[in-house]
Amino acid sequence: MNIQPRENNAEGEDCFTLCVSCILNYKEFSPFLAVWKQCGLLCSEDPERGTPKLAPTYMTVEQELRHIHQIDLQIRRKDDLSDVVKQIITHLHQNEPVIVWVDVFYLQYNSLYHVMHSAHCIVLSEYTDGKFGFIDDFYHLKGSMDEQDLIQALDLGRTPLIREGRQFRYATLDISEASRKVQERDFYAMLHHNQTILGGGAEELRSQSGWQELVHPVVGIAAIERYVQSTRSYMEHVTELKEEFLDNMYGDLAGISNNRYLYGHFLREGIPYDPELSKLIHNYEYAAQRWNLVANMTLKSLYQDVDRRHQMLNRVLGKVQEIIDIEHQACEMGKSVVANSGFSMMS
Repeated sequence: MNIQPRENNAEGEDCFTLCVSCILNYKEFSPFLAVWKQCGLLCSEDPERGTPKLAPTYMTVEQELRHIHQIDLQIRRKDDLSDVVKQIITHLHQNEPVIVWVDVFYLQYNSLYHVMHSAHCIVLSEYTDGKFGFIDDFYHLKGSMDEQDLIQALDLGRTPLIREGRQFRYATLDISEASRKVQERDFYAMLHHNQTILGGGAEELRSQSGWQELVHPVVGIAAIERYVQSTRSYMEHVTELKEEFLDNMYGDLAGISNNRYLYGHFLREGIPYDPELSKLIHNYEYAAQRWNLVANMTLKSLYQDVDRRHQMLNRVLGKVQEIIDIEHQACEMGKSVVANSGFSMMS
């Protein structure tokens, strides 16, 4: 397969979305950035990590890609390594690229090689004579690795993903039924649903999201306030903010930033229906910048002395609180766009 790394990544793409974009681009699905269409907020307690979690998504990624665009993403989670490797090779021999989740601890080209266990995504593009060709768009890299090296890296047993109960994970994409154009009705329906979520609606999210049971969930922009309160409460009861806590907090904040950046690409699909959408896109891009700022501040706190981390995190939470107004402005602007479109009359 002639798959090449993209020359320029879009703002907000992480290793997984880069893998999806890589395969969709290879399959000549040109609007690959527009497939990221959910924009919400959801705060829930996370018993396993003992701290609150703030997420921008409310659908599984499989549901998100299937909705409107009819892209069939199949994520397979298994414990049988031999079966996983066999299936991956079968897909590659059928000219189907495969997304795999790997532990960077075993990737020789990665800066965390033999340093830290962490999950990462790459695309496998071929298998020949015991070697796998791969694309790692996060590092703009095309290379190959021995089968035994990949087998070692496929083991997620020492990464946080093991909490899902499966040790190996891979995915394929089928676009045989895919739709490349976002129709006007579908666009406004999606925008309306996101505004409903951000406004605190959608009762179904109060019990579960995807595979995960939610504990004391708060839906919508109010989730930010709950997240700040819960995080402050946690900080008051611990003397040391450990690296794991800061890593989790960074992941939450960076994930929302990425979501807002990518949502802008979906919103651009609606400009033919309403040129004024450029204002809403600008608002969400500004929100993304602010979320990115607080995420980076959290990351920097990892390099602070332990006794200074509380001070830095209090500054972070103060700035997170300021973002509430930005999110409210974007939400109200989105409601206005939907109202002016006459969507409620179309429904």
